[in-house]
Amino acid sequence: MKPRIVASLYLFMPVGLMAQTSLTYTENSLRTCDSNNYREVQLSDPGNAGAGQTWDFSKTQDTEKNSASIIRDALLPKMKGVNDYNLLLTENGYDYFMNSSEKGLEELGYENNEQKLVLRYSDPVVKMKYPFSYGDHFTDHFVGVAWYNESSTIDLSGDITVAADGYGKLILQDQVIDGALRVKSVKKGLQINMCGTNDFNITKYSWYAPGSRYPVLNLNIIAYSLNGGAPVITKTASVNTQQFSVKSAVLGTDLLAQTKAAAAIAEKQEVKVVVSPNPFTEKLKYEYVLTEPMNVSVEVYDVSGKSFGSLVSNQLQQSGYQNGELSASAYGLISGVYFMRFTFNKQVVICKVVKF
Repeated sequence: MKPRIVASLYLFMPVGLMAQTSLTYTENSLRTCDSNNYREVQLSDPGNAGAGQTWDFSKTQDTEKNSASIIRDALLPKMKGVNDYNLLLTENGYDYFMNSSEKGLEELGYENNEQKLVLRYSDPVVKMKYPFSYGDHFTDHFVGVAWYNESSTIDLSGDITVAADGYGKLILQDQVIDGALRVKSVKKGLQINMCGTNDFNITKYSWYAPGSRYPVLNLNIIAYSLNGGAPVITKTASVNTQQFSVKSAVLGTDLLAQTKAAAAIAEKQEVKVVVSPNPFTEKLKYEYVLTEPMNVSVEVYDVSGKSFGSLVSNQLQQSGYQNGELSASAYGLISGVYFMRFTFNKQVVICKVVKF
C-alpha cells in the first residue's frame, strides 16, 4: 500500500521540477493569431552553458522601450520570389516569410518597407528542428540575395548553428522559473556588394519556460565587420510580457481573455513564489523576486489551520531575488500536507507543500 501513497504524493510536484523543457511542434511552434509583447531590458552577459545552471537576471534594468511581434497566415497571393511559406511573422518593422511544420521552422526571406530592403533565400535558413531538448544541436547552410532600394544587390551566404546548450533556473525581475531551457543560435556569414564585403555574426540566446509556448527572455548580440575592419557590436535583450500557454489551443482558451489576464497580473505586479523540492523530506527552499522593497511574512499551517510558526515576520526586504529555507525538524513537521502563507505588503500567496 505504501508505494501507492508515495506515487500519489508526487502528483503535487510542479512539472518544471520533474523534467527539463523539451521544445516540440505541438507546444512551441509559431501559431497564427498570436501576438507577443516585449519589454526591452539591459542585459549583455548570457551566463554559462550546461546543466543545472542558475541565470540570475533579477537586477536587470528596463530601457523603457517596448516592441511586439504578430504571427499571421501566409498572404495570398504568395509574395513573388519566395518559395512556399505558411506563416508571416511581423517584428520590428520586418515581415519574415516562414514555413512551419512538424519537422521544424524555416525562414525563406524577409522585407522591410521602411528601409526598402528585400531578401530572398535560395537555400532557406533552418531556425529550429522538432523535438529539441538539452544537448541537441544542428548546423544548416544558407544562401540568399538581398535588394536595397530595388537596385543594389547583396549576395550573402553562411551557416547557422543551433544548440540547446543549458537548462536550469531562470531568475527574472519578477519571477523565478525552474526547468528553463536555453537555446543558442549563431548565424555567421558574408555579405558581398559593390562597395566591398561585410562579415556578420549574429548570436541569439532564448530561454524557454515549461508550459509557455514562446521564449520568456531573448538576448541578441550582433557583430558586423566592414571590409575586414574592427567589428561593430550591438546588444539587445527583451522579456516577453505576454505569454501564451502551450495548452491554450487544446483547451480552447480564448486568447483575448488570456491576454487580458496576463495584463492584469502585470498590472498588479504579483509576486510569484517557487518552492522546491515538493514533496520534501527535511528541507524545502522557497524563492521569489520583489519588484520593489516590501514587508514580507512567511508562515506555516497544517490543513486544520493550526500555525506552526513564522519563518519571516513582517521583515522589510529589498527589491530583487530573495530566498529562504523551511526545516521540518525545526518546526516539528511530520508527514502530511501543509500550507505556506507568504504576505507581500497586502498581497497574499498560498503554496501547498507535502512533507514525506
